[in-house]
Amino acid sequence: MGYTESEDMVRVDFFKPSGKWYTTEEMKWVDYDRDDIYAAFSQSLLLTFGNYFTDMDAVCLEPYHVNAHPVQIKNGGWENYVSWDKFDDRGGVNDD
Repeated sequence: MGYTESEDMVRVDFFKPSGKWYTTEEMKWVDYDRDDIYAAFSQSLLLTFGNYFTDMDAVCLEPYHVNAHPVQIKNGGWENYVSWDKFDDRGGVNDD
């Protein structure tokens, strides 16, 4: 990725709703082997950025995932994709 040698750190680009690039940030990817790559992306975004950037599109070209492919979530949609009450204290997902 360029920022670090840790494999679970990924680059995320944020774009304004107009499509104009806003910023690039690094983020720790969680749930490498989770079935749903979008849920893993959403969870990683929530844990790293919280409510920041929620009005923007998030793009990760090289996710740290067993079935890696570029992913995008539009207009802060990660807030609706995964709710905070599904997380345990370590950032894992409670499936009960």
